[in-house]
Amino acid sequence: MASLEIGIIGLPNCGKTTIFNALTGAGVVVQPYAATEVSVNTGIAQVPDERMAPLATVEDSQKLVPPTVQLVDVAGLQRGGGRDGGLSGEFLQALRAADALIHVVRTFEDDAVFHVDGRIDPAEDAEGVDLELLFADGMLISKRTERLQRAVQVGQKDAKAEADLLAELAAHLDGGGTARTFAKKDDLPAEVQLELLTLKPMMYVANTSESGDPDGVAALKTYAGDAEVVAVAGRFEAELAEIEDPEERAMFLAEIGQEEPSAPRVAAAAFRMLELITFFTAGPKDVWAWTIRKGSNAVEAGGKIHTDIARGFIRAEVINWKDLVDAGSRAEATKLGQLRVEGKEYIVQDGDVLNVRFNV
Repeated sequence: MASLEIGIIGLPNCGKTTIFNALTGAGVVVQPYAATEVSVNTGIAQVPDERMAPLATVEDSQKLVPPTVQLVDVAGLQRGGGRDGGLSGEFLQALRAADALIHVVRTFEDDAVFHVDGRIDPAEDAEGVDLELLFADGMLISKRTERLQRAVQVGQKDAKAEADLLAELAAHLDGGGTARTFAKKDDLPAEVQLELLTLKPMMYVANTSESGDPDGVAALKTYAGDAEVVAVAGRFEAELAEIEDPEERAMFLAEIGQEEPSAPRVAAAAFRMLELITFFTAGPKDVWAWTIRKGSNAVEAGGKIHTDIARGFIRAEVINWKDLVDAGSRAEATKLGQLRVEGKEYIVQDGDVLNVRFNV
């Protein structure tokens, strides 16, 4: 089951559901002007990792279990929805439960696919949706401040301190700043942090035609600044996701000069955005890839596998995946001094292969 959840947002007819299908292979029917209905699609996307197959060869593993991400595709966000409180409860609930957001922006021209503003302008479209998120956060802060007023009036110091902090955040949002850039964001109550949409990490996906729309992608990258931008030919990738035959998929990709689908690039960008790394467990039965926050220690990694492992942690046998593959076996890697024993405080590195010893 996926432990990481990412919400997909964008204007109506920007291709959100097409991108969702491309990443998950879910085959959800794409509706014209889908914002006329409130809908939430969910699907699981596997995150391919090219390191797993070589590990499986060395360990004689029977199965590969890559990490997964749950994607949530909500109805198109209409302009003004956040400003007047018109974002539906289902819409907000789905997005606020997400760990991060993928903002899909249309760069393709297609007379058969209506654009809500009658033109293609990636930077303006992206800004419009981002403003709606700001307005939604503003409404959230306003309502919470209202609820605090009675406690403030009777002299509760904690309520007064929170109300003052929320007033600073409200002014920051009114000035066009996101909660991500609010200097005191870490001082906000945890429940507020979880609900603020503009506090969530966000990346952009440019939904392009098969030609790649270089000008539109460049405009979006200029607008996005330091945020990740990944270009995906959504309609092509959604059709590709429905092809099961590997040879046919390779031929399909070759038609537009790609070696692999876009899903791995989107996943890699999402991992960078969330500061995630991957470690592995490997043996004759299977190779598993696990995702943890960068900077996590060996006990936290063990807990990702099973809570009992974290509770009874003794030590971790650690080797880099490439060293294990190059050595050809654990026995040979041990002879070469590449397999080492680490304790609880060891900071797990991307690409580590762990064998955790623990008491039941």
